[in-house]
Amino acid sequence: MTIHEALRERRSIRKFKPTPISEKDLLDILEAGTYAPSGINTQPWYYVAIKNPTDMETLKGLMRAVILGFRSSLEQRFSRNPEVVVETETFLTSLGGAPACILVFMLKPEYNGQVSPMQSVSAGIQNMLLEIHEKGLGACWMTAPLEAGLAPEIQSLFAPDKGEMVAMIALGEPDQERTAPKRRDDRFEIR
Repeated sequence: MTIHEALRERRSIRKFKPTPISEKDLLDILEAGTYAPSGINTQPWYYVAIKNPTDMETLKGLMRAVILGFRSSLEQRFSRNPEVVVETETFLTSLGGAPACILVFMLKPEYNGQVSPMQSVSAGIQNMLLEIHEKGLGACWMTAPLEAGLAPEIQSLFAPDKGEMVAMIALGEPDQERTAPKRRDDRFEIR
């Protein structure tokens, strides 16, 4: 698989098979995240891979609360497509059956609110998504817990001293086919 192919084939997956993710695959994925570029080499990320079934159930329990803080926003955004609201609620409350999840943090409090560290952490997430895809696995990058105000609770349970939560990635073996949505034509120019 070339980078060109990976960039065009990778999709957000929201339904997973229960097949466990190997320790080796998780290590490769996490390591890929550490190879992202970072402003002045700060490497401002911290990743926590959750695969223990008890911890995954705890995380799913917290995600059920996310929908309470997120539902009105979804209903407003998708007022013409209520099926999207139901699909999103189902995914968020079950994490699509994902056997693993990666929690992403900005390691140092002094980085909070700074553009360069946030871009660096986001580059790390993209690296992990591409590594996940290369392994034949699927993933979904999520910020819903942050938007619903649950990031501090997730942080205190899983990484209390590792900085502000930035995102989470549900991952596993895909149990769905995804096609690329139409790309918008007016999103770049060459001068």
